[in-house]
Amino acid sequence: MIGSQTKYHTARKIHLTNALIHAKAKEMNSDQPIGSRYTLGELHEMVAEDPQMKNLTRDEKTTYVSALREHREQKVSSVRANNIAAARDVLVTTERVIKELDDLRVRTGTYATVYVVRGHINDTIQSTMHGTDNSEDFWEDVYDSPMADVLRQYEQWACTQNQSQSSGSSLLFYFVLIKYLRDLNERDSLETVRKQARKLIVQGLVAVTGKKDIMMNYNNYNTAIIETYAVKLVGWPQGVKFISPSNIGTVGEIRKLRDALKARTCYWAALTPAEVKLHTAELDACRSAGQVVRQPRKKRSDAGVARKRKAPPTTGQAHKENRRPSKKVKKNSSAQHREAPKSAEFIESSDEEEDEGE
Repeated sequence: MIGSQTKYHTARKIHLTNALIHAKAKEMNSDQPIGSRYTLGELHEMVAEDPQMKNLTRDEKTTYVSALREHREQKVSSVRANNIAAARDVLVTTERVIKELDDLRVRTGTYATVYVVRGHINDTIQSTMHGTDNSEDFWEDVYDSPMADVLRQYEQWACTQNQSQSSGSSLLFYFVLIKYLRDLNERDSLETVRKQARKLIVQGLVAVTGKKDIMMNYNNYNTAIIETYAVKLVGWPQGVKFISPSNIGTVGEIRKLRDALKARTCYWAALTPAEVKLHTAELDACRSAGQVVRQPRKKRSDAGVARKRKAPPTTGQAHKENRRPSKKVKKNSSAQHREAPKSAEFIESSDEEEDEGE
């Protein structure tokens, strides 16, 4: 895409001129204090005027190039002198990696998650996490753990791996999860956003009430939720009907609700005793006026239809296999009477059914 390109390029081949300048800088500037060292232009002139750096053999050229290559590799992978330098290196490198992954997401549609944690308890590195687009939802949907919890556990694990090393050394851990996705609009499909909105609403309700088995009730929200648990969903987006996300029919409306829940402009709030009392009074006034405050429960689809009931096995039948067989006694067939059932063979069902959560 135009305007989005990578800053990473293949390393250029080391030229002999650069190798000679590096050797001259090492010779002339090694004993010079900062501020008094020779500049690149001056070193270039010294190399051009040095007779020992002219008419070099193949082996001499190879030696100069190898020295520069070894210096560059050591500079990239060497341990920083102190924790401050290490933390700075981690910060700059992480920002560059995150920028590259975000640009990669725009160009190719890839998903990426990055965790960067310290490798020792004495390190001053700030642990960092980043997920492109909505990658954060992956950890909650699949592993049922927020990214922050995974980051904390990852840091605890990393700090126990290298206790024998000095505190000045740091290990940089990258965990990158890449999922290639060509269809950029798949993440915002109607069913996907519905699922995200439902989950956010239920999670917020569980958090504010402390009840893990609670279910949202949209049909009787005023009585089953507000009156019963003294909580209220604040900031429902305007223009979006207050119904179950499963019944919202357009992507634009459900996305508006999902975004409000993620941004916490739509959230659950606990009511004060005064607010609960006022709400109860309003419901009582509606009841007195003959208004329907609570919708009746749905009837079963087979309400009024007789259903056959299974008679539970008797104690004698349960232990029949363990009893010793008795001798058969002849009986008059006319005297035989079938044992009457202990309960009616058919029962009538109730017209009421457990109210659904949504």
